[in-house]
Amino acid sequence: MARRTVKIDLRLTESEAAALNRDVSKAGVSREAYLRSLIRRIPLKEKPSRDVTDILRSLQQINNNMNQIAVKANAKGFVDTASYWENVRWLRETVSRLMEVMYT
Repeated sequence: MARRTVKIDLRLTESEAAALNRDVSKAGVSREAYLRSLIRRIPLKEKPSRDVTDILRSLQQINNNMNQIAVKANAKGFVDTASYWENVRWLRETVSRLMEVMYT
């Protein structure tokens, strides 16, 4: 990593500082990292809301469960239908929550 030896002082108005702080908070990075990304023209996306991260975590768990069901089915020659349908129900609920978060 490059050693940062140049210090730049920057004066902002109250509204500019508020806008910078708002954007930094939305991106979920430090002010310095945010400004460096602007200088490098690297677009920063708004960090996802807690609802979205919770939904993604659920989808990852469902994926893992369904994979484990498939592994057992291949090894034993049959599917644990109760586990399968429980995960299908959970998947449908999670997708419904995702749609709600995205479109409301």
